[in-house]
Amino acid sequence: MAPHSLEKTSAISLEKIAGTAPDLIDMYKDAETSLRKSNRLGGRAAVYLVIDRSLSMEPYFADGSVQRLSDQILSLAAHLDDDGKVPVGFFSTEMHTVSRRGVLRRPRPFVDIELGTHQGRIAELHNSLGAMGGTWYRPAMEAVLDHYRASSAYAASTPAFVVFQTDGGPQDEAEAAEFLQTTRDENVRWQFVPFGAVPHFSVLSRLPGNTGVSALGSDPQALSNSDLYNRLAVGLPQA
Repeated sequence: MAPHSLEKTSAISLEKIAGTAPDLIDMYKDAETSLRKSNRLGGRAAVYLVIDRSLSMEPYFADGSVQRLSDQILSLAAHLDDDGKVPVGFFSTEMHTVSRRGVLRRPRPFVDIELGTHQGRIAELHNSLGAMGGTWYRPAMEAVLDHYRASSAYAASTPAFVVFQTDGGPQDEAEAAEFLQTTRDENVRWQFVPFGAVPHFSVLSRLPGNTGVSALGSDPQALSNSDLYNRLAVGLPQA
């Protein structure tokens, strides 16, 4: 019998990334380095990406910052989940819903971004969603928790790791704070990644232990992959 290997491995191999999404190889490698350094490599999580679609976010969609973040999170998720997908949702004044193909298919709040079909997907979805609005966190948070509770990851007690992108504090601050407090015992880790000159994110300064903040600044694309992954890794459970 071969000896049992104690080596911690990624959910999806580099070889599969090279075959399905070669443009993500560098991001995948940078994520692996950060996870290994922080003793998170080999851990598993259901990764979500929540994207702010308030009016002030338009420049970040236009310059590719949101697409780049999506690619970075998909590359990170390849180490944590073997399905090669990340559920992505958009919010503004409310949670946007994405139309589905086929007869009698209802719109849904999350759509999967998948390895190999990820290129340009954010712009495609953004352009299909109509008017942009305000910045209300709680509807998006509730949608994440509903999706996670209905998932196989929840049934298997695999934690959810939610990357919550925004460029402004919540207009529903009290409601968002209450939600984070009342759901703090859920197996969900929230990592907020603000874009822009961060205002007074007062709700984010009073967070329970399952949340964190990694501000990316006014030029998110200037931040290296390694810097982003080093910041996000601290929010993941150790392997």
